[in-house]
Amino acid sequence: MQRAFALAFIFLASAWGASLPTQGQDTPFIRVLLSYQAGAASFEERYLFPSLSLVPQGGSVQIASGPRRENLRPVVTLFPNRPLTFSSQNGRLVVAFEGLVFPLEAVAQLKPAEAKTPLRYRLLWPSGRALEYPGELWLESRGDGLLVVNAVELQTYLKRVLPSEMPVHFHLEALKAQAVAARTYAYTRRQAQSFWKRFGADLDDSSNEQAYNQTRPHPTTDAAVDSTLGQILAYRNTPIQSFYFSTSPGATASIEEVWMDRPAAPYLKGRPQSHPAPASIGTEAEALAFFQNWNPQGFFDAESPFWRWKISLSREELEALLSRTLPERAQVAPAFVQSRGGPPSLSEKGFVLGRLQQIRVIRRSPGGYVGELEIQTSSGHYRVQRESHIRQLLRPDRAFTGGKDVVLERWQGEPLLNFPTLPSAAFALEEKRDVTGQLLGLTLWGGGLGHGVGMSQYGAQGLARRGWNYRQILGHFYPGSTIQRIP
Repeated sequence: MQRAFALAFIFLASAWGASLPTQGQDTPFIRVLLSYQAGAASFEERYLFPSLSLVPQGGSVQIASGPRRENLRPVVTLFPNRPLTFSSQNGRLVVAFEGLVFPLEAVAQLKPAEAKTPLRYRLLWPSGRALEYPGELWLESRGDGLLVVNAVELQTYLKRVLPSEMPVHFHLEALKAQAVAARTYAYTRRQAQSFWKRFGADLDDSSNEQAYNQTRPHPTTDAAVDSTLGQILAYRNTPIQSFYFSTSPGATASIEEVWMDRPAAPYLKGRPQSHPAPASIGTEAEALAFFQNWNPQGFFDAESPFWRWKISLSREELEALLSRTLPERAQVAPAFVQSRGGPPSLSEKGFVLGRLQQIRVIRRSPGGYVGELEIQTSSGHYRVQRESHIRQLLRPDRAFTGGKDVVLERWQGEPLLNFPTLPSAAFALEEKRDVTGQLLGLTLWGGGLGHGVGMSQYGAQGLARRGWNYRQILGHFYPGSTIQRIP
C-alpha cells in the first residue's frame, strides 16, 4: 500500500541527455559549502554529513546525478513535503524516499522541477535542528559522508547573510553599508580560485568567510539588501577585498599589520574610530593605558559589549594553556612560530614548556593590534606571529587552562565563561610578580572583537547614529573605493 502510494508521486526520468543547466548566465549566484558541525577541528568533522535528511517545500524537486558535476542526467522527480534521506555508499550516493531506494552516482543536484517555482529545502539534523535553504542543493559522495553545497541567487544569499552578520535592530544606514560590503565580498570570492572551488563552492557558511543562514531573513535587512541592489565596492575599477569584523577598540588595522603574509592595499589602511582620534600607540605603557581606559566617550564602537574587555590568568593556567596551544600552532602554521633555545620541533611529541617567565609584545600596530608575541620559559624562547595564531594561542578556555572557568569581563554586559578564542589581538599585558620577581600571572586588557581589518560593524553603527549615510560609512572604512554596479 505504501509503495503504491509512493509511486503515484514519483516520475522517473525517461531521457538521458546532456548536462543540466543551472541558474541563468545573467543571474548572479553563489555556491556555499554548508557546515555539518560548526567549529569542529577537522575538515571532515566540520563539513562531511554522515547522511542528509531533508524535506523539499514549495514544489516538486528534480534529482539529477552523474560521476562529475559537469555531466549530470535526470534520475527522478519527487513531489514536495515528504522527507528524503541521502547517504554515501562505496563512493556513490543513495536516496531513500517513502520506503524506496534510488541508487545515484557520485554527484547529485536537487533543483525545482519547474524553473519558475521557488523551492526550499528543510534540512534536518539529528539534534532536531532544522534550517531552510533556497535555490539548489549539490551533493557529493566523499569517503564515508557527503558534502552539501547550496547554490543560490546572490540577492537571496545576501538576505540570509545580513541578519546572520549584523543585528537586525541596527540603523538602516549601517545595514546598507553591511549589504554592500557583503555583496562585494561574495562577488570577489565568486571570481577567485579559492580553496573552496575543489568542493564545487565559492565559500563556506561560517564566519571564516561570511555567516550564512544562521538567522532567518528579516524585513529590515531585506530592505537594506534590496535598496543597494547590484552595488559593490571597487578600487580603480577592480572589486575590492571588503573585509569586515565586529568591533574595533578605537582603531582599525592595515591588512599587512594583521596578516603580514598579504600585500598592503590602499583601501585597507588602519583608521581611527573615535572623535577626537586617539594618539598612536608607541610603547607598551601607552598600550596598557589605552586599553585600561573604559570611558566610552567619543568612540564609535562603544555600543558593543566587546569594546573593552579583560582576562586574568595565573602562571599555572598560562603554562597549561601554552603547553597545548604552542605546539598546536607550530604544527598548524610552522611559518608563524619560531623557537630559540628550545626543542628542535615544537610539533614533536613530548614537548615540555617549562616554567613561564614572561610573555612580551614584540610588534603591534599604531592602533594597538599585536602582530608578534614572545614567550620566554625555562625551556626556551618562542615567537608567534599573525593575529589569528595569537588569538588561538591565548584562548581563554578552561578546556585548555584546566581548573576553574576562565572569566572574560566586558565593559558592559554579563561576563562570559570559557570564550573559544581571544576576542581580538588588540590587548596589552599587565604582569603580577612576587617579591622575588617570579611571574604569578597576567591580566590581558583588551578591546574589540575580530581581526581589525576593513569595516567595523559596530563602528558603522556608531557612525550611522551620528548621521552618516551608508556611502559615507563605506568611504570611511574603505578609503579611495567607489560604489559600482554589477548586472
